[in-house]
Amino acid sequence: MGYFGLIVQKNGGYCESYGNTAIQIVNTGKKVKIVDVEKQKKKRKFIKQWIIASAASLVLILSCFQIVRMENQEVLLNKQVYKLASQIDVLEKENLALKKQEADVTISYDDLFARAKSLGMKFPTNCQVQTYTVEKSTAVRLYGEKNHKLGK
Repeated sequence: MGYFGLIVQKNGGYCESYGNTAIQIVNTGKKVKIVDVEKQKKKRKFIKQWIIASAASLVLILSCFQIVRMENQEVLLNKQVYKLASQIDVLEKENLALKKQEADVTISYDDLFARAKSLGMKFPTNCQVQTYTVEKSTAVRLYGEKNHKLGK
């Protein structure tokens, strides 16, 4: 048959060994329970492996969700960047238009005078200049008001 041995456990059970097979006899008070030690070790090993695999799967799934969430945020940020870039383009065009408009409005007096002379502007002669005096007020009078005097 093989090797036979009997080992007493601390909890009141016995462990017997027959050849390569070990069984454990556990007295629970009402029942006597026979447990195959090798099967129990295999079952514990399977449970440990299942827990490790489940934890790894959970980590993998959570990582996938995190990657998808980050890619979604990237898409949203890219849309915002595109909107801001288009706003910058519009503002730069408006800025250039305003600078051009400012350049057109701010003509120097010397340039204006030179252009007017080149187009044939002449100063008035003494007979073309008329002066008037204001007797009562320095306010400008409208055309058609009474008591206005032009020239001498």
